[in-house]
Amino acid sequence: MDTDAPREYCKKCIEETRKEYKQIGKIYCPCLATEVVFNAQGFHHLQYHGAGEARTIKDILHKLKLFPLVIPVLKYASAVAEYKQTIEPKKRKSNSPQKEVAYWSIIAEVGRNKDVKIKVVLKKIGAGQTMFWSVMKLKN
Repeated sequence: MDTDAPREYCKKCIEETRKEYKQIGKIYCPCLATEVVFNAQGFHHLQYHGAGEARTIKDILHKLKLFPLVIPVLKYASAVAEYKQTIEPKKRKSNSPQKEVAYWSIIAEVGRNKDVKIKVVLKKIGAGQTMFWSVMKLKN
């Protein structure tokens, strides 16, 4: 059995999603009344946890497979499901001060039959832009 097959498949999925991701740029989210940017930080977070630790191949593939549903969630969600504001410490080896960080969770039922519940997490650091941060499937 080829033990590199899942890793190679994952790399292929990452590259395909990266192309799609880069083409988005930004999209307007009506329920937040703001534009959401799709930057390198958000794409990185699909592959790594917040602490920089790599996600498992299974976790990465799960997020990449859900990614096509992010845009419909942002366009059609009617309300913010959760909002959290924190103060995050500065990064290691950085002179930057602590930053106020806001997170929003937006949930919508999408798919052909509106039978898939997807949660999209958005993040804003200080007065910066609101960015895509994560996607996950919720149990119905």
